[in-house]
Amino acid sequence: MIAPVEPDLITYPASGGRYVHALLYRPHTPGPHPVLLSVHGGPEAQERPEYAYAGLYQYLLHEGIAVLAPNIAGSTGYGLTHQKLIYRNWGGIDLDDLDHAVRHLQTLPGIDASHIAVMGGSYGGFAALSCLARLPYQWAAGVSFCGPSNLVTLARACPPTWRPTVDAVLGNPDTDAEHLTCRSPITYADAITAPLLVIQGAHDPRVPKDESDQIVTRLRARGIDVRYDVYPDEGHGFTNRSNEIKAYGDIAQFLLAHLRGE
Repeated sequence: MIAPVEPDLITYPASGGRYVHALLYRPHTPGPHPVLLSVHGGPEAQERPEYAYAGLYQYLLHEGIAVLAPNIAGSTGYGLTHQKLIYRNWGGIDLDDLDHAVRHLQTLPGIDASHIAVMGGSYGGFAALSCLARLPYQWAAGVSFCGPSNLVTLARACPPTWRPTVDAVLGNPDTDAEHLTCRSPITYADAITAPLLVIQGAHDPRVPKDESDQIVTRLRARGIDVRYDVYPDEGHGFTNRSNEIKAYGDIAQFLLAHLRGE
Protein backbone atom coordinates (compact mmCIF):
# COMPACT_ATOMS: atom_id res chain seq x y z
CA MET A 1 0.00 0.00 0.00
CA ILE A 2 1.36 3.42 -0.98
CA ALA A 3 1.36 5.97 1.82
CA PRO A 4 -0.59 9.20 1.18
CA VAL A 5 1.45 12.24 0.31
CA GLU A 6 1.60 14.86 3.03
CA PRO A 7 1.90 18.43 1.80
CA ASP A 8 4.79 20.76 2.44
CA LEU A 9 3.68 24.01 4.06
CA ILE A 10 5.30 26.73 1.99
CA THR A 11 5.13 30.49 1.52
CA TYR A 12 5.75 32.45 -1.64
CA PRO A 13 6.19 36.19 -2.18
CA ALA A 14 3.26 38.28 -3.43
CA SER A 15 2.77 41.95 -4.20
CA GLY A 16 3.00 44.64 -1.55
CA GLY A 17 5.57 42.76 0.50
CA ARG A 18 3.02 40.08 1.43
CA TYR A 19 3.62 36.33 1.56
CA VAL A 20 1.01 33.71 0.66
CA HIS A 21 0.82 30.42 2.51
CA ALA A 22 0.20 27.32 0.42
CA LEU A 23 0.16 23.53 0.51
CA LEU A 24 2.52 21.89 -1.98
CA TYR A 25 1.98 18.19 -2.64
CA ARG A 26 4.80 16.39 -4.46
CA PRO A 27 4.50 12.85 -5.85
CA HIS A 28 6.75 10.18 -4.39
CA THR A 29 8.14 9.45 -7.85
CA PRO A 30 11.05 11.41 -9.40
CA GLY A 31 10.20 14.61 -11.27
CA PRO A 32 9.84 16.83 -13.06
CA HIS A 33 6.09 16.71 -12.43
CA PRO A 34 3.20 18.48 -14.15
CA VAL A 35 1.23 20.48 -11.60
CA LEU A 36 -2.35 21.36 -10.74
CA LEU A 37 -3.02 24.79 -9.24
CA SER A 38 -6.11 24.24 -7.08
CA VAL A 39 -8.11 27.19 -5.70
CA HIS A 40 -10.50 26.71 -2.79
CA GLY A 41 -14.03 28.08 -2.73
CA GLY A 42 -15.49 30.72 -0.49
CA PRO A 43 -13.54 32.90 -1.08
CA GLU A 44 -13.58 33.19 2.71
CA ALA A 45 -12.41 29.66 3.39
CA GLN A 46 -9.08 27.92 3.88
CA GLU A 47 -7.24 25.15 2.08
CA ARG A 48 -6.28 22.44 4.59
CA PRO A 49 -4.84 18.93 4.24
CA GLU A 50 -8.28 17.47 5.01
CA TYR A 51 -10.06 19.63 2.41
CA ALA A 52 -12.75 17.91 0.31
CA TYR A 53 -10.45 17.45 -2.71
CA ALA A 54 -7.97 15.38 -0.70
CA GLY A 55 -8.94 12.07 -2.35
CA LEU A 56 -8.65 13.63 -5.80
CA TYR A 57 -5.27 15.09 -4.89
CA GLN A 58 -3.93 11.72 -3.74
CA TYR A 59 -5.03 10.02 -6.95
CA LEU A 60 -3.34 12.68 -9.06
CA LEU A 61 -0.20 12.42 -6.93
CA HIS A 62 -0.14 8.66 -7.43
CA GLU A 63 -0.26 9.36 -11.17
CA GLY A 64 2.68 11.76 -10.99
CA ILE A 65 0.87 15.12 -10.82
CA ALA A 66 1.95 17.68 -8.20
CA VAL A 67 -0.64 19.95 -6.57
CA LEU A 68 -0.25 23.51 -5.29
CA ALA A 69 -3.18 24.72 -3.17
CA PRO A 70 -2.65 28.32 -1.97
CA ASN A 71 -4.49 30.39 0.62
CA ILE A 72 -4.64 33.54 -1.47
CA ALA A 73 -6.13 36.90 -0.50
CA GLY A 74 -9.60 36.31 0.93
CA SER A 75 -8.68 33.11 2.75
CA THR A 76 -9.50 32.74 6.43
CA GLY A 77 -7.02 31.91 9.16
CA TYR A 78 -4.46 34.61 8.38
CA GLY A 79 -6.11 37.62 9.98
CA LEU A 80 -8.97 39.89 8.97
CA THR A 81 -6.72 42.11 6.87
CA HIS A 82 -5.82 39.19 4.59
CA GLN A 83 -9.41 37.93 4.59
CA LYS A 84 -10.95 41.27 3.63
CA LEU A 85 -8.54 41.97 0.79
CA ILE A 86 -11.04 40.16 -1.44
CA TYR A 87 -13.98 42.43 -0.55
CA ARG A 88 -15.25 44.13 -3.70
CA ASN A 89 -11.96 43.09 -5.29
CA TRP A 90 -12.70 39.72 -6.91
CA GLY A 91 -10.35 39.18 -9.83
CA GLY A 92 -7.91 41.76 -8.43
CA ILE A 93 -5.46 41.01 -5.66
CA ASP A 94 -6.56 37.36 -5.59
CA LEU A 95 -5.65 36.90 -9.24
CA ASP A 96 -2.34 38.64 -8.59
CA ASP A 97 -1.65 36.11 -5.82
CA LEU A 98 -2.34 33.29 -8.28
CA ASP A 99 -0.01 34.89 -10.82
CA HIS A 100 2.71 34.88 -8.16
CA ALA A 101 1.89 31.24 -7.41
CA VAL A 102 2.71 30.30 -11.01
CA ARG A 103 5.88 32.38 -10.92
CA HIS A 104 6.93 30.53 -7.77
CA LEU A 105 6.23 27.15 -9.37
CA GLN A 106 8.55 28.12 -12.20
CA THR A 107 11.42 28.40 -9.70
CA LEU A 108 10.93 25.03 -8.01
CA PRO A 109 13.06 21.98 -8.81
CA GLY A 110 11.12 18.89 -9.76
CA ILE A 111 8.19 20.86 -11.18
CA ASP A 112 7.38 20.92 -14.89
CA ALA A 113 6.13 24.51 -15.11
CA SER A 114 5.38 24.07 -18.81
CA HIS A 115 2.47 21.79 -17.91
CA ILE A 116 0.15 23.54 -15.45
CA ALA A 117 -3.61 23.16 -15.07
CA VAL A 118 -5.95 25.17 -12.83
CA MET A 119 -9.06 24.00 -11.01
CA GLY A 120 -11.63 25.34 -8.56
CA GLY A 121 -15.22 25.14 -7.40
CA SER A 122 -17.66 27.99 -6.70
CA TYR A 123 -15.43 31.05 -6.07
CA GLY A 124 -12.52 28.76 -6.95
CA GLY A 125 -14.19 28.14 -10.31
CA PHE A 126 -14.32 31.89 -10.88
CA ALA A 127 -10.63 32.06 -9.98
CA ALA A 128 -9.80 29.20 -12.36
CA LEU A 129 -11.66 30.88 -15.23
CA SER A 130 -9.91 34.16 -14.40
CA CYS A 131 -6.52 32.45 -14.59
CA LEU A 132 -7.32 30.93 -17.97
CA ALA A 133 -8.65 34.22 -19.35
CA ARG A 134 -6.37 36.81 -17.82
CA LEU A 135 -2.97 35.36 -16.90
CA PRO A 136 -0.37 35.07 -19.68
CA TYR A 137 0.49 31.39 -19.35
CA GLN A 138 0.06 28.42 -21.67
CA TRP A 139 -2.37 26.51 -19.46
CA ALA A 140 -2.64 22.78 -20.15
CA ALA A 141 -6.27 22.62 -18.98
CA GLY A 142 -8.83 24.12 -16.64
CA VAL A 143 -11.69 22.84 -14.49
CA SER A 144 -14.56 25.00 -13.25
CA PHE A 145 -17.11 23.46 -10.92
CA CYS A 146 -20.15 25.78 -10.58
CA GLY A 147 -17.86 28.76 -11.16
CA PRO A 148 -19.22 32.28 -11.82
CA SER A 149 -18.23 33.69 -15.19
CA ASN A 150 -20.07 37.04 -15.12
CA LEU A 151 -20.00 38.98 -11.85
CA VAL A 152 -22.77 41.34 -12.98
CA THR A 153 -25.29 38.58 -13.67
CA LEU A 154 -24.11 36.69 -10.57
CA ALA A 155 -24.77 39.71 -8.34
CA ARG A 156 -28.08 40.43 -10.07
CA ALA A 157 -29.32 36.87 -9.55
CA CYS A 158 -28.87 36.82 -5.78
CA PRO A 159 -32.00 36.62 -3.58
CA PRO A 160 -33.13 39.93 -1.99
CA THR A 161 -32.12 38.70 1.46
CA TRP A 162 -28.54 38.27 0.24
CA ARG A 163 -28.29 41.79 -1.24
CA PRO A 164 -26.45 43.49 1.69
CA THR A 165 -23.83 40.74 1.85
CA VAL A 166 -23.35 40.55 -1.90
CA ASP A 167 -23.03 44.35 -2.14
CA ALA A 168 -20.40 44.35 0.60
CA VAL A 169 -18.34 41.36 -0.53
CA LEU A 170 -18.78 41.34 -4.31
CA GLY A 171 -20.40 44.59 -5.43
CA ASN A 172 -23.73 45.96 -6.58
CA PRO A 173 -24.77 44.99 -10.13
CA ASP A 174 -26.14 48.46 -10.85
CA THR A 175 -23.76 50.93 -9.21
CA ASP A 176 -20.66 48.74 -9.72
CA ALA A 177 -21.50 47.27 -13.12
CA GLU A 178 -18.43 48.65 -14.90
CA HIS A 179 -16.06 47.36 -12.22
CA LEU A 180 -17.73 43.94 -12.08
CA THR A 181 -17.65 43.65 -15.87
CA CYS A 182 -13.94 44.48 -15.86
CA ARG A 183 -13.30 41.66 -13.38
CA SER A 184 -15.49 39.01 -15.05
CA PRO A 185 -13.90 36.07 -16.91
CA ILE A 186 -16.61 36.31 -19.59
CA THR A 187 -15.19 39.71 -20.59
CA TYR A 188 -11.90 38.04 -21.53
CA ALA A 189 -13.33 34.74 -22.78
CA ASP A 190 -11.76 35.18 -26.21
CA ALA A 191 -8.33 34.83 -24.58
CA ILE A 192 -9.09 31.31 -23.29
CA THR A 193 -7.42 28.64 -25.40
CA ALA A 194 -6.97 25.74 -22.94
CA PRO A 195 -9.29 22.72 -22.89
CA LEU A 196 -11.92 23.24 -20.22
CA LEU A 197 -14.14 20.96 -18.13
CA VAL A 198 -17.20 22.68 -16.68
CA ILE A 199 -19.35 20.93 -14.08
CA GLN A 200 -22.63 22.46 -12.94
CA GLY A 201 -25.65 21.57 -10.82
CA ALA A 202 -28.87 22.32 -12.68
CA HIS A 203 -30.55 23.70 -9.56
CA ASP A 204 -27.69 25.69 -8.07
CA PRO A 205 -29.17 28.55 -5.96
CA ARG A 206 -25.84 30.29 -5.34
CA VAL A 207 -24.22 30.17 -8.77
CA PRO A 208 -27.04 29.76 -11.30
CA LYS A 209 -26.52 27.45 -14.26
CA ASP A 210 -26.54 30.51 -16.53
CA GLU A 211 -23.06 31.36 -15.24
CA SER A 212 -21.66 28.17 -16.74
CA ASP A 213 -23.89 28.41 -19.81
CA GLN A 214 -22.41 31.81 -20.69
CA ILE A 215 -18.78 30.74 -20.70
CA VAL A 216 -19.46 27.43 -22.44
CA THR A 217 -21.44 29.13 -25.20
CA ARG A 218 -18.73 31.73 -25.80
CA LEU A 219 -15.93 29.19 -25.93
CA ARG A 220 -17.74 26.67 -28.11
CA ALA A 221 -18.55 29.44 -30.58
CA ARG A 222 -14.77 29.81 -31.05
CA GLY A 223 -14.18 26.08 -31.36
CA ILE A 224 -12.50 25.71 -27.95
CA ASP A 225 -12.52 22.19 -26.49
CA VAL A 226 -15.14 22.39 -23.72
CA ARG A 227 -16.71 19.47 -21.90
CA TYR A 228 -19.88 20.54 -20.10
CA ASP A 229 -21.40 18.15 -17.54
CA VAL A 230 -24.70 19.27 -15.99
CA TYR A 231 -26.05 17.23 -13.09
CA PRO A 232 -29.85 17.53 -13.21
CA ASP A 233 -30.39 16.46 -9.60
CA GLU A 234 -27.75 18.65 -7.93
CA GLY A 235 -27.45 22.21 -6.67
CA HIS A 236 -24.34 23.95 -5.36
CA GLY A 237 -22.15 20.94 -4.73
CA PHE A 238 -23.11 17.30 -4.44
CA THR A 239 -25.73 15.63 -2.28
CA ASN A 240 -25.64 12.36 -4.24
CA ARG A 241 -22.49 10.40 -3.46
CA SER A 242 -22.52 8.54 -6.77
CA ASN A 243 -22.59 11.88 -8.64
CA GLU A 244 -19.65 13.13 -6.59
CA ILE A 245 -17.59 10.02 -7.28
CA LYS A 246 -18.32 10.23 -11.00
CA ALA A 247 -17.47 13.94 -11.17
CA TYR A 248 -14.16 13.58 -9.34
CA GLY A 249 -13.28 10.59 -11.49
CA ASP A 250 -14.04 12.60 -14.62
CA ILE A 251 -11.97 15.53 -13.35
CA ALA A 252 -9.03 13.22 -12.65
CA GLN A 253 -9.11 11.63 -16.10
CA PHE A 254 -9.53 15.01 -17.80
CA LEU A 255 -6.53 16.46 -15.97
CA LEU A 256 -4.36 13.42 -16.57
CA ALA A 257 -5.16 13.44 -20.28
CA HIS A 258 -4.09 17.04 -20.70
CA LEU A 259 -1.27 17.29 -18.18
CA ARG A 260 0.43 14.12 -19.44
CA GLY A 261 -0.55 14.58 -23.07
CA GLU A 262 -2.52 11.33 -23.22
